[in-house]
Amino acid sequence: MKILIVDDEIAICLRLQRELEKEGHEVYYETSPLRVLEELKRARRESKPYELLLLNIQMPEMDGLTLFSRIREERLGVEAIIMTGYQDEQVVIEAIRLSVKDYLNKPISLQELYASVSRAEEKLIEANFNNGKHWILIIDDERELCTRIKRELDKEGYKVAVAYNGQDGLDYFERHRVDMLIVDVRMPGMSGLELIEKCRQITDGFVSIIITGHGDHGIAKEALKLGVFDYLKKPISLDKLITSVKKGIEQLNVRRGSGE
Repeated sequence: MKILIVDDEIAICLRLQRELEKEGHEVYYETSPLRVLEELKRARRESKPYELLLLNIQMPEMDGLTLFSRIREERLGVEAIIMTGYQDEQVVIEAIRLSVKDYLNKPISLQELYASVSRAEEKLIEANFNNGKHWILIIDDERELCTRIKRELDKEGYKVAVAYNGQDGLDYFERHRVDMLIVDVRMPGMSGLELIEKCRQITDGFVSIIITGHGDHGIAKEALKLGVFDYLKKPISLDKLITSVKKGIEQLNVRRGSGE
């Protein structure tokens, strides 16, 4: 999920950015609320919109609720979790009227932050499901490769999540909708094929692409038995991967009886 932190205290921005990036989110920050509207508009123009704001209430140039009210007026399509060091009933009432997703008190508890962001993400996934969006989960211990693949798939309009090992990928799969898995075969702890098999035990409602830097007849046979849609060797051609993703999603839609 693409998140923008808006807080005039840069130490808070950096801390929250660091922690949320560990959870696989794409996170940026802005210390001036006056620059936020233009940043949101720029991101939309480039087809890389933000999905969630972590928005401080008390800021010297403009308070967070006034800013979010303007964002709503501009119909910029981003949700918000507000943060404050003060307890004020009227602030909560205004937040409710603006359909803010959650309200966190400072100092921010990381446990509460993760739970709040997770709830917001689940609501976005549900909304995107209803809008016909497709969710892709990339699982590879090569972080740079994950970033490259995610960037290209984002441009194609897919909703993309990333995990860097099999167990984290399985945990994500159990909690979220996933239409396609793009999985490295060889990862520490759990191989890509083991992961796909475990996911199949949960649901068969997805397609999978495996990527590998090692040609192996036995792996290819096992992939075939697991119903893997495609088998790509590293170094990955992003053009071939995108073509494969599109064909895989088409197959999934046919399987679901959908013409979307």
